[in-house]
Amino acid sequence: MYVQYGTYAHARNEAAVQIGKQALFSPRGYRRGLRETWRIVGVLQAADPGSLTEALASLRTAYATNGLDLGLYHDDGTPTDHRIISANTLGGTRVLHSAFPEGTGAEYSTFRSYSITVEAETPDTTHDVLEFSEVVSFVGTGGPRLVFLETLAGPPQTQIARQFTTYRARQEGRAVGLTSYPTVPPPVWPAAELVDQRRVSLHTPRRTATSLSEYAVEWAYQFESTTPLTGTPTAP
Repeated sequence: MYVQYGTYAHARNEAAVQIGKQALFSPRGYRRGLRETWRIVGVLQAADPGSLTEALASLRTAYATNGLDLGLYHDDGTPTDHRIISANTLGGTRVLHSAFPEGTGAEYSTFRSYSITVEAETPDTTHDVLEFSEVVSFVGTGGPRLVFLETLAGPPQTQIARQFTTYRARQEGRAVGLTSYPTVPPPVWPAAELVDQRRVSLHTPRRTATSLSEYAVEWAYQFESTTPLTGTPTAP
């Protein structure tokens, strides 16, 4: 078997691969993706130090680029189950670390030990909404409206300007989608909405290399009614 990153293929049986997979969860408790980490450990062989230097340069150049496919292949070139297709990940594959951990003995004579770490995150869009919160607040009770008059010499006086007033409410919230903007929930009381005051704000998504994610949207509705408004926030 052999490891290949992009077009660079390690020699057969040169490298050993350790693979770790960690599930990632959204604040809502749903799985949002999978982080996969490959640790490639091997010994590069060459006929002499000069040839080894050239081989090391090729290795270093190959792993200087992010966003390439990574896989473990059978000797006949067919892929095994262990593969990362960069286009299917969030931001592509990333080379996190490279090292030459050994420096004693005959290292750099005709061989050189190396270690390379590559990571990628694959999104899970089963539950695309990462975050959701909404608040419904109420203003007024429909009771009288009081005004306070300041007199020229005496204490201020209280007067009833209106015997009855309207019931008012506000519905506002925020949601974040992994791969697209979430659908804004409808107003709780559509017949009482002050439609000229509706507000919907779209935020710039987060960029991770070549990919976009975390699409945030905010909304706000204003309501006013002659009868009591009763309702609760949306709970998707």
